[in-house]
Amino acid sequence: MNKKTFLKKFIYIFLGIIVFLLILGVKSNAASLSISTSKSSVSPGGTFTVTVKVSNGAGKVTASVSNGSGGKTAFLDNSSFSFTCTAGNSGSVTVKASGSIADYTTEKESNKSASKTVKIVKKSSNSGSSSNRQPQTTQKSSDATLKELTIKEGTITPEFKADVKEYQVSVPNEITQINVTATPTDSKATVKVEGNKDLKEGENPVTVTVTAEDGTTAKYTINVTRERAKLSLQTLVIKYQNQNGEQIEIPLNPVFNFETTEYTLQDLEYWVEKLDIEAKANLEGATINIEGSENLQIGENTITITVKMPAEVQENAKETEEAPKEETIIYTIKVIKKEEPTLIAKISDWFKGIFGGITAWYNNNTPKIILGALGVCIIALLGLSIYIVIDYNKYKDIIKNVKKVSQINTTEVETENILEQIHSNINKDNENIETKTDNNIVKPKGGKHF
Repeated sequence: MNKKTFLKKFIYIFLGIIVFLLILGVKSNAASLSISTSKSSVSPGGTFTVTVKVSNGAGKVTASVSNGSGGKTAFLDNSSFSFTCTAGNSGSVTVKASGSIADYTTEKESNKSASKTVKIVKKSSNSGSSSNRQPQTTQKSSDATLKELTIKEGTITPEFKADVKEYQVSVPNEITQINVTATPTDSKATVKVEGNKDLKEGENPVTVTVTAEDGTTAKYTINVTRERAKLSLQTLVIKYQNQNGEQIEIPLNPVFNFETTEYTLQDLEYWVEKLDIEAKANLEGATINIEGSENLQIGENTITITVKMPAEVQENAKETEEAPKEETIIYTIKVIKKEEPTLIAKISDWFKGIFGGITAWYNNNTPKIILGALGVCIIALLGLSIYIVIDYNKYKDIIKNVKKVSQINTTEVETENILEQIHSNINKDNENIETKTDNNIVKPKGGKHF
C-alpha cells in the first residue's frame, strides 16, 4: 500500500468518525419525556410524588394515573411539573404521560410518551399475643375515577378512558348548555359537573370533579367548542311615508324569519315612490347593502338586501389551514305596485273611504254607541215621567172635560132621537085621519048631480 492510498483511506475513516459523532450528538440531544416517582412502592391508599420532565423540547403534556388518583396537564418548555398521586388498594399504580413535543434541534414535533409503575405493598400483621393487636378498621376507598363519561349533544374525543382526563367536543350555535353523564367507578364516590351551562361562542371548559369516599379528588375536563352563528338578518322592517307624512309599516309575506330569504309585498299604492328598509345583521362587523328600494315603478319591482361578513384570519389558525372566506347571504323582496286609478275610480274610492270610515268608526265604537243610545232612552223616559207627574192635575181636568163633552153629545143624540120619534108619530096619525075620511064619503048612484 503506497502513501497516497493510505492517506486517502485515513481521510475517509476520519470523516466517517466525525459524522458518527455528530449523529450520536444529535441523538443524545433529542427531545425526551420522562417520569420519576418519589417511591418505588407504597402502601394501600398511600401517597407519593410524581415528576414529569421534558428535555430539549417543548409541548403540552398530560399525565394520568390508573389504579389511583391524581394527574395534571401543563405546557413544558425544557422544564418539569409535579403532582401528588394516591394509590389504590392493591396491585400497582401506573402513571402515564404523553404529548406532542417540538424538538429544539430538528424543530419538528413528534408524539412522546413515558410510564412509571409503583407497587402497592400491604403491611404484614404484627406478631405476638392477641392482646397487643389493634382492632382492624374498614379502609375507605380512594378510587376517584370514572367508568363512563358522555354528553347528550355530541360525541367526545378521544374515546373515553378512565385514565384520560381531557376531551374535546363541538356543538352547533343553538346549543347553549350540555347534559353530561358521568358515572364513577366506585359507587360511593360523588360527581360534580361545572361550566356546562350558558355556553359562549368558542371554547368552554366543562369540568367533572370526582370525589372518592376518602376525600381523594380527580378532575376530568371537556373542552366544548360552541360554533359561531350562521350569518343572517336579525330584524327586517319595511315602511313607507303616506300622504300625511306618517311612517306606515308594511307587513311582510310571509312573516319575517331569518332563515327565509324571499318575500312579497302586494298592492302597494301607485303614489309610493320609495320604501324605507330597516335591516340589522345578527353578527357584529357584518355589512348590509340595499338595492331597488327607490324609484319604484308600476308593476313588479325587486329589492335585494345583501349581507356580508368580511373574511377574518383567526389568531389560532395554523399556516397550513385554509384562510376563512367571505360569507354572504342575499334576501329578495318582490314589490307589486298598483296602477294609477281613473277619475271615476278615484271618486268611487273617495265615497268608499267615507263610508268605510263611518263603518270602521261604528265597528270600533259599538259598545260606546249602544251605551249612548241606552243613556238617551233612559233620560227620555225620566223626562216623560217627570212631565206626567207635574201635569197630573191638568191631566185629570182634561179627563173630566172629556167625560162632560161625551155626556153632552149623548144628550143631544137622545133629544134628536126623541124629536124624530115624535115627528114620525105625527106623520103616522095624519095618514090614519086621511084614510078614515076617505072611507066615510058616500058616492051618489047614477045620473048627474050637482
